[in-house]
Amino acid sequence: MKRIILLVLIALSVGVTLYLNRQAEPVPESVRLALEAQLTEDLRFPARPVWWQDGAILAVGMTADGQPKDGAAADVCGLLRRQGITDTSVEVYDLDKIRQSEQWDLIGRASCKP
Repeated sequence: MKRIILLVLIALSVGVTLYLNRQAEPVPESVRLALEAQLTEDLRFPARPVWWQDGAILAVGMTADGQPKDGAAADVCGLLRRQGITDTSVEVYDLDKIRQSEQWDLIGRASCKP
């Protein structure tokens, strides 16, 4: 019985280690700076990205006009792919609401995964 418990604990520790190693890698600073420079050239994105989550999610701000911004999020995915980043999702938030009331209103999203 002790041997079975020991084997289960070893299997669990290996599983947890593999899971943690498969999580998204942080985006290198040079890639972040290059992407932010490209985004500032696009007038649709009046501010730097508002949030990065270790390479898994990039949140950008746009001015809401009542239309979904999924297309703009897909465009950002294109920029990420050119930088070699494909395991990221892009979320677009209403920049005015963030500035005025710190409410994060999701207005668009896209998955950059192939």
